[in-house]
Amino acid sequence: RQRQMCIRDRKCGNGGSVMETRRARRREKKKQRMARQENIPCIVFLATDEESFELAEKKEDRQLRYINQYADAHGLIPMKIVRKSCFAPYVVNQMYSRCIDWMQQGKAEAILVANMEYLALDEEDAYRKVGQVRKAGFLIFSVDDGELKMNIRFRAEKERKIG
Repeated sequence: RQRQMCIRDRKCGNGGSVMETRRARRREKKKQRMARQENIPCIVFLATDEESFELAEKKEDRQLRYINQYADAHGLIPMKIVRKSCFAPYVVNQMYSRCIDWMQQGKAEAILVANMEYLALDEEDAYRKVGQVRKAGFLIFSVDDGELKMNIRFRAEKERKIG
């Protein structure tokens, strides 16, 4: 306790205490982060692993509240909501492709999911879906993992040696 008092009482160069300047720096950094975040229109993709439509709908409603909190905190604006419900993987892939088409039409710039685990069948399918969105030039966010990226750089077509 005495040590904390010493730190608070110690003066720094600009006339304020050390603690006050730390707080001011933190506030400035927070303002800079908030200023960098643009309002990004996105498509919310709700997905669960439930078997019945009633349970899936309840879980997706809870998921939507969770996603909306994340969206508010990170400057994302939900423009459209897509529900997976209990559809088969083939239908889910069609819905996902339709989301990418909507983004190419200019209706959104990102896809927002709660957890990629419920949207993809396995890890390979998850990478494929992230790759589809990134290849189209858009963003994909997961509430659990943040922005999903594939940091793989390809050389231009002319530079690649085939054969």
